[in-house]
Amino acid sequence: MGPTCSGKTELANYLIDKLNCEAINFDAFQIYKDMNIGTAKLEKSDPHYKKYHLLDIKSPAETFSVMEYQELCRKELASLLEKYKDVVLVGGTGLYVRAALFDYNFAKEEVSVDDDLLELSNEELHKLLEELDFEESKKIHVNNRKRLLRAISLIKHSSKKKTEILNEQSHKPIYKNVKFIYISPDRDELYQKIDKRVLSMMENGLVDEVKYLLDNYNLSLTARQGIGYKEVIDFLENKINYASCVELIQKRTRNYAKRQVTFFKNQFESDTYKNIIEAKQGLGV
Repeated sequence: MGPTCSGKTELANYLIDKLNCEAINFDAFQIYKDMNIGTAKLEKSDPHYKKYHLLDIKSPAETFSVMEYQELCRKELASLLEKYKDVVLVGGTGLYVRAALFDYNFAKEEVSVDDDLLELSNEELHKLLEELDFEESKKIHVNNRKRLLRAISLIKHSSKKKTEILNEQSHKPIYKNVKFIYISPDRDELYQKIDKRVLSMMENGLVDEVKYLLDNYNLSLTARQGIGYKEVIDFLENKINYASCVELIQKRTRNYAKRQVTFFKNQFESDTYKNIIEAKQGLGV
């Protein structure tokens, strides 16, 4: 694990070869079909591609949640551990891998939505959720009406905030012999790599990829929130010019990398490596 552009896929491919095993993706946007360039997804022509699970499993028209990921990842792990001694998990969405490997329990039961909530606008619902559970409100976009209604209804019918429910759980790993490997590159070097990668994505056809997605899918709110995609959509809708589009993608990707670093450092006890060579040496594989 590590921030975007830190070399996670390269290290994962190395481990797949050395350990003779397969890998599971935990990147929230690489699960979508046809979202390739903007997510820096492993190309299908790469010989390692067939060794990866939970890549290209959802249509960009579909929403996808951390609860769904938890269920799918645990199912894949169970299957792979019957065939291999080792399994590699790789990605940058820290909450996904936390939910999959630790004892996160999500409320699955259906809850009724009161009629008075249905009359509220999305902005009013989001403001209400802020008052009821501020931490949870930060995780839900104002336009995700379904999640807003469900979150508020859960609080009303359970008398507990979702944040409180999660905090009551021990959040300990449910699997034995898990080794967390964190790649932590120098910040300035990482930001330079991010800026270069964005330029490369644009040169390699990110705009055309987004045009294809818009022409062939009714993109879900989840898919539209991918960094690179929402900015190019704004560019195509003439809301921003090309230069501003590139700069925004670079800036937001750097900001995202900073949030990833904070999350991984605070949420995991890991062996930290500054670069891929150091990681390979330290793993002794």
